[in-house]
Amino acid sequence: SSVRTLMDGGDGPPLLREGCTVMRGMDWNTDNEDGKDLYEKDKLEKEEQKRMAEEEEERKTSEHEGEQLNETENVAADAASVDPASDEDPTDPSPSQTREETVESDQNIKKSDKLKKKKKRAVASKLPLGTVLSIEPWNGVPATGRRVRWHLTNEEGIYRYGGDGGRFDIMHVETNDKETRVKKKHPPPETLEQCVSHYGFGERRNCNVLLRLRNGPLRNDHIRDTEIRCDGILEWPDFGAGISVECVFYPDGAISVTEKEVLYGSKDSGWESRFGQPAFVPGMVIDMSPVHAVSLDDTLSAYDKLLGSTSFLVKNLRNKVDGGSVRVTTEMHLFRCKQSIPDLKPLLPLSSSQPPPICFDPDFHASSIKLSKDKRSVTCSTSDGRGVAFGNVGFTKGVHYWEVKLEKAEIGSVYIGVAEKPASPSASSQASSFRFESQPRLNRWLGWGFVNFRATYTAGAERVYGAHCHAGDTVGVLLDCDAGRINYFIDGVKYGEHILNDLGCAFENVSPFGFNADGCGSGGAGQGAPSGVDGGRSGRYSANGAVRPKALWPVIGLRHPGDKVTMSSKWLTSHGVDGAAIVRNNLAIDEILGSYERPQLSIKPKTIPERGLSLPQWFVEESFYEYTRWKSGRWIRSSTRGSGPCKLSSYGLDVDLDTSPFACAAASASIGLPIAFLSGDRVDIKRSAGRILELQEEAIVLGTYQGRLFYRLVSQKSEGGSLMEGGGRSWFWDESEAVDGGLQLIGEGLGHSVKLPKLNRFNPLHGGLKVVYVGGAVVRSDLEIFDGSKSVGTIPNGTVIPRNEVLERRLNSCGVVRYLIDHKSVGRGWISSRIRGGDDEPIVEIIPYEEDDDTTSGQHQYITPEDSAREWHSNYLNKVQSSRTELERNHFSKFLTIDSIQEFKELLVAGVIGGLNELNSDSLVAATYGKIADVLPHKSEGGCSFLDCALVLGTSHPQEKGPLKGMSRSIDAIVHEVASESLLHVVDKLPPTKALMARISMLRAFNRRARFGLPWLPLRSAQESSAILGGLSGYGTSLERAGRTWDSKSNSLWVQAPSISSRLRNCKEILFTSTKRFFLDSVMDATATPTPLSHDEYELPREVRTVRVNRLKASRAMASDESSMKKKHCVFSQLQREMRGWSGATLRRGFVAKGHGGQKRAFKVKLVGEGVNDYSGPYREVFTDAIREVTDLDPSGNSSLGVLQPSPNNRSGVGEGRDLFIFAPPPMESIAFDHSEKEKDLLSSEERDLLNSFSSLTHKKNENFREIEEALSYLGKLVGTACRHGIPVDLPLPLGVVWKRLTEESVDVADIFKEIDILALRSVQDEEYFFTRWPSDKVLATQRRLLNSFVEGMSSVLPVELLSMFTGEQLRDIICGNPDIDVELLRRVVEYEGYDESDMVVIFFWEVLREMSTSERKQFLQFVWARNRLPLKESDFDAPFKIQKDNKTANEDGDYPLPSASTCFFSLTLPEYPEKELLKQKLLFAIENVTTMESDYVTNDVEVSEGWRGL
Repeated sequence: SSVRTLMDGGDGPPLLREGCTVMRGMDWNTDNEDGKDLYEKDKLEKEEQKRMAEEEEERKTSEHEGEQLNETENVAADAASVDPASDEDPTDPSPSQTREETVESDQNIKKSDKLKKKKKRAVASKLPLGTVLSIEPWNGVPATGRRVRWHLTNEEGIYRYGGDGGRFDIMHVETNDKETRVKKKHPPPETLEQCVSHYGFGERRNCNVLLRLRNGPLRNDHIRDTEIRCDGILEWPDFGAGISVECVFYPDGAISVTEKEVLYGSKDSGWESRFGQPAFVPGMVIDMSPVHAVSLDDTLSAYDKLLGSTSFLVKNLRNKVDGGSVRVTTEMHLFRCKQSIPDLKPLLPLSSSQPPPICFDPDFHASSIKLSKDKRSVTCSTSDGRGVAFGNVGFTKGVHYWEVKLEKAEIGSVYIGVAEKPASPSASSQASSFRFESQPRLNRWLGWGFVNFRATYTAGAERVYGAHCHAGDTVGVLLDCDAGRINYFIDGVKYGEHILNDLGCAFENVSPFGFNADGCGSGGAGQGAPSGVDGGRSGRYSANGAVRPKALWPVIGLRHPGDKVTMSSKWLTSHGVDGAAIVRNNLAIDEILGSYERPQLSIKPKTIPERGLSLPQWFVEESFYEYTRWKSGRWIRSSTRGSGPCKLSSYGLDVDLDTSPFACAAASASIGLPIAFLSGDRVDIKRSAGRILELQEEAIVLGTYQGRLFYRLVSQKSEGGSLMEGGGRSWFWDESEAVDGGLQLIGEGLGHSVKLPKLNRFNPLHGGLKVVYVGGAVVRSDLEIFDGSKSVGTIPNGTVIPRNEVLERRLNSCGVVRYLIDHKSVGRGWISSRIRGGDDEPIVEIIPYEEDDDTTSGQHQYITPEDSAREWHSNYLNKVQSSRTELERNHFSKFLTIDSIQEFKELLVAGVIGGLNELNSDSLVAATYGKIADVLPHKSEGGCSFLDCALVLGTSHPQEKGPLKGMSRSIDAIVHEVASESLLHVVDKLPPTKALMARISMLRAFNRRARFGLPWLPLRSAQESSAILGGLSGYGTSLERAGRTWDSKSNSLWVQAPSISSRLRNCKEILFTSTKRFFLDSVMDATATPTPLSHDEYELPREVRTVRVNRLKASRAMASDESSMKKKHCVFSQLQREMRGWSGATLRRGFVAKGHGGQKRAFKVKLVGEGVNDYSGPYREVFTDAIREVTDLDPSGNSSLGVLQPSPNNRSGVGEGRDLFIFAPPPMESIAFDHSEKEKDLLSSEERDLLNSFSSLTHKKNENFREIEEALSYLGKLVGTACRHGIPVDLPLPLGVVWKRLTEESVDVADIFKEIDILALRSVQDEEYFFTRWPSDKVLATQRRLLNSFVEGMSSVLPVELLSMFTGEQLRDIICGNPDIDVELLRRVVEYEGYDESDMVVIFFWEVLREMSTSERKQFLQFVWARNRLPLKESDFDAPFKIQKDNKTANEDGDYPLPSASTCFFSLTLPEYPEKELLKQKLLFAIENVTTMESDYVTNDVEVSEGWRGL
């Protein structure tokens, strides 16, 4: 349409509406209803009249001219008769005569002019015009017709104005007032057909879709012959939308998909190319049936293809030729894993399907890039610019992770990223969307990507990011469409070591929907990544109205000829969580919390009314589902490589893994393992991502997800290798890693070595292979084609390899089909099916097998992994013999089965502990479960085994422990001790174990919701700080101003407005500690200060400052008797001076350097004179040294540094807390709170409460406080930094004075003094005086004042606002760790290198460690790990404890060397001592006398002299 240009310029035609004038148009096909014949007749008549008038006028004109000629001749004759000599002219008229003649002449001229004017103003015929009366539909299409009344005939009719596919019976015109002349003709507007054609309608178009299904029901016996319905989401990334669909599965394998509504994306625009109209059309039904294999490749494929089509008539479009309706046909191809026969058992859910691998789009790649035949690999063929190739799957919503393998790549020549599909070259992506009018430009790198240690934008801007990658490495891409972030992961080899690193966030603010907040990219979960819209050419800016849905597609860019990249078959995708689900979850949490505030009814044991349970019914059903799922023991939850580095900043790609033997066997069969790997098996890994590892690794099998076998690395045999940098997350194997001993089971395994039948695709039926390539078939020694695989030989063209010489068929890591052969001419090796590169010419062809071949008769066919797993499962059950304990456990498990929701509801009511209300009971149960889960070995994150937990609780029950004692022997005794200690005071009131487990299941269901709801819930609502309602402290003053001085009494004096935050704090004890800790860690990650990388990836960035610490001088100063010398040269003071002026943001930095064991750091430590490199050991060491100095005492029992002092109970050695310290009061502190008793007696009770609440602020100014306040403020910073970086500190502060104040718990004054000064409490005889006057005493007031300084320093590093979620004990454990060195906990995380657990020296070592005292164990831990406290549980360990063999033997004198340690990597090098006593002697000597770390380099004399210089 030519009018498009006019419309773009703002000069398009106006709307033809009521009252407009029209005339006959180009497509007029009716009679003369408009009066055209009358107009023509009238026009002919007037033209005849005009002709006749013109002839008459010409006659009259000729006659008039003749008369004038005669008069002229007469005048001339008279003039000739006059005498020329005469002075008087007789013909000279008089003046009056002359005037008369002039007037007469003028009149004649005017008369002639009038005649001419009359001839010009001849009346014209009126045009056949009409007036639009209304806008009408035409042939069912609205607004494509107009009702017109014609002026000449006064007739009315409806005429086409764009109807019938763009026909125009009338034309919009503008005329003069007399309607005799057309002043302007308006061009016809753009028709619907022309408009939609701009968006690709009418052209054949390929779109890529993703179909996601909810977990479908099992196809069991009673529904086997019926259809199964399942809801799902059909994603259309080309349209940036997701459609809610209903799927129907039929017994014959057919599927029917019905599109219902748009879930996300635009529903009213952008659908022209599919529906011929902007809006989405619901109700499309596509019926698909399985396509039978037509070739051997289809037979051997792991995927089924379903094909279906549908068509519909476009409502408002018509064919211009005949005016008929336009029909659109949609053909859909779906690929899914091959389905097992439904008649066999065990039955499988319909959703357990592995998605096909991501491929490249054959219609969307640069001309310089060539695609392989399977579309999984791209090769750069020419150096024509920077070409890109797009993937065939795009993403608009959710979280997605895929991996790319670099086959051949030069430094900086491969671009890996995501991009939006570009529009035409002449239009920007926002101004115009007509991307179908011309080919897009694909000769430049588009979008956002990663290029070898660089993150780059579309505009060409770059920043240092990630790590160097080389040929053979695998790069993972994590696209979080919901959070708008892009992360990268690298799986490579450097210097012979296997490197697995999460590279962190590369870009922020790239949400496909455009709802990004301005100011993103400043840190936190984005880790300082730049905003994705900065510097871009697309014109999309965040929060500026550009909310057009788009899709981001995987892209690969290549620059140098020969570069080759392959899409790995490993990828994960998730639909994500939308905003509505988040809001619903938060409302559900509030409803559950509100149920604890309702008055509880007293329930008799035998009669349980329906209203006896305060919890909502939907939550009871959810809890019952949690009970059933937990009891099955089948599912565990695990993070993956796609989970991302920051917790809760993204919902990530955490998966629920199926641990059942059958599922694991099916997943093992899918990768061609000879035996099944079951959940819990340990495996030696020698192959990873297409590479043979020089140093083998150890992994534990977790379970299956979507038919893939997941594992987690537990050990890397490399120095400095850390599983905390990303390698410790779970991932899955493919078939290329399960060949030639790449995966070897350690020991027999849980599958009892039952043979697993091999699938047909690994050992297909054929008549042999024929070499068809001219150059022959090259035989290599390895499945992979790389430099390390040797060429065994070449089999010439035309050779037939017999069937018995073809051993196996597999896909390598690059997707190449390879055959393992054992040919007589070359021996054993691998050959490819096709040439890699070029035209992918075939090398060998499979010879079809004969049906009557005797060698294949009777051979069982295993088409799907489930077919293989079924046979394995039956053999497995026959071989497995349950022991008596296992039979008893199974019997107990059946006893715990709950059959109905009603029974579960009754157990919930009965599960409340006697004598306690529902909240207190659930708080105690939650605390007990948390302690049990921390000690029990657990597979899932934040959970433990159902049966083990029930056995522990049952053993603690006085009525049930007898029968369960035998079954619980396999559980560690410490677990029973923890449970018994927690339930000791209510042991005689415990409900039955079954009811307790029901209650725990309810708490687990609530905590699952709370885990994702806490980031959105406030812990301090705005109305709670309102002065009108009394404020946070009850007196209109915030907590930060009033200090930690409020108590429950002051709160009770003022109105406490109910809110979700108050309910959350009141019910905080039903939240598991793991849930709260997970939230705190995620907030600390999100508030971490980002650190840009150094240009050298193994160097620390310049933002990580270096702190010089002279420990040699500090140790001599602390050994002296001079207090001033200690305060000046101790490590604590050195750190305080070095960091003077540092902001809290500097200490919130959490940089993790490569090879530093995953240790987060805010600064680098330089130990003067010790020759030690800071690979994390010195960093932890200075924290431990500083805190130890703070609690150091001089010979007189006073504090060496004057920061903390022993509590009176500590000094006297009486009462509780004899190891506690309190804040050291400054000198002359007695006058700071000098309030005479007379003044106090004059105060009213309200005024006394006010004075008590603000006691820390009513002191007199005293300069002596300044020094101690600064020291405590820095101590708070130091403690907060240590907590951020996972370093427990030995800080024995009182629970009531410090930790409970931090968590905003009400503390009884008597309990405080029992903890710190029991003698002072006993000395007060008058209890009324004690409880009314003592709280405002100067001792507590001083501690509160100093606590505020401590909290002020801590708040600059930690989010202290969140500490109110915890209890005082929980917060103390988080910051201080485990006060007791648990040898068994340490033993559970140990790894041996050179030793075995059964070696005598190892047995001696653990016996010696158990015999050590607590102080000696702390010294040992300081010696091997540079810290003196262990984490609370096994999952909190950053790295395993390694015991390495020292190959040094005894010298000539028979003396053995001392043990040595590497604190950076938590390892102990232990000589092989022959006797236990010798080991004990050497170990104690080492930990007590070694004051410096093992040197990494030889220091120079200047540095040595500086370290040992005198004080």
